[in-house]
Amino acid sequence: MVGVRPQRGAIRPTDLRRRSWLVQAIAFSHSTSVSPVWRRMMTIPTYFLLWVLLTTLAPLWIPAVFLVGVFRRCSFVILRLLMFFWAYLATELVGLVAAAGIYLITPGNAERREALFFRLECWWGNAMFEWLCLFLSLSTSIEGDEQIIPGPVLVFIRHASIIDTTLPVAFLSNAKGLQLRYVFKRELLIDPCLDVAGHASHYYFIDRGGSAHEELANIRKLGKNLGEQGVLLYPEGTRFTERKKRIAIERLAKTHPELVPLAESFNHCLPPKPGAALTLLNAAPDADVLIVAHRGLEGMAEVTDLLSGAVVGKKVQIRIWRINAADIPKGDDRLRWLFDWWKRVDDFVHAAG
Repeated sequence: MVGVRPQRGAIRPTDLRRRSWLVQAIAFSHSTSVSPVWRRMMTIPTYFLLWVLLTTLAPLWIPAVFLVGVFRRCSFVILRLLMFFWAYLATELVGLVAAAGIYLITPGNAERREALFFRLECWWGNAMFEWLCLFLSLSTSIEGDEQIIPGPVLVFIRHASIIDTTLPVAFLSNAKGLQLRYVFKRELLIDPCLDVAGHASHYYFIDRGGSAHEELANIRKLGKNLGEQGVLLYPEGTRFTERKKRIAIERLAKTHPELVPLAESFNHCLPPKPGAALTLLNAAPDADVLIVAHRGLEGMAEVTDLLSGAVVGKKVQIRIWRINAADIPKGDDRLRWLFDWWKRVDDFVHAAG
């Protein structure tokens, strides 16, 4: 009907006809009009069938893709990615079985369930990271990891690649025992392990097309009563590209024009979005802040970027700074403080050349 605004999160049929099948699946999976039960009825069988197909057809596709790698001369990246995808699917299925087991053995015991899901999260995230290192021949180094604990902390981390989301679990949670609450985009609900474990733990899947007031209110809840835990946020909101940087600066010019020159000086980072970061700072005034920078995964914002083979053999360097809560400015000065720190993150990345 003309003049009727579609329900937020609903999927328009006209939109779907213009999208690829994969994008349609992602749109369906994170739509707010789809119940978790229906979403999981789609994603879990799909993951299982994909794993079965890759496993049973391995004698065919492994030699074929190997020959493609010989001719492409790109470090056999397609074979590497398919092997990782197989391991990813297998890890997902094991994680789902473990999640079901946790629910079965913890009826009415929310505290124990949360502790077990945290252990599962550490195993799952670290396994994904180890698979990436194995199949893509990645090496890593970290500086400042002695500052990670104790909580409470707010973790603001750079977002540059589709594969850097494994870093916090591997280096903060699994290595140091820091239990994190996450702010993720709803599109990640297409991952059934994140879906199931996220709703059993303190995850919030933000609807980027939803009401800003409602989304920030839910993020504010994550910052309350942290105890020894932390909240992890990607302040940039999305992965860096030059086009996204231009759009972000255009928006910034309308709200905080005084910060535009600083944002324009960024070479590798997007200007941080103030909403969620400032909301968490206000919700947890006694929490320290961890700023997490990393370099080595630039230019890999999309799956297609990985096909060049440039990611193979990369060295990922991670740098962590901890800022005491008492040293964080109050009021309007906080946004400038956040931008100054993000400039430092950008300089760290740029120093790699």
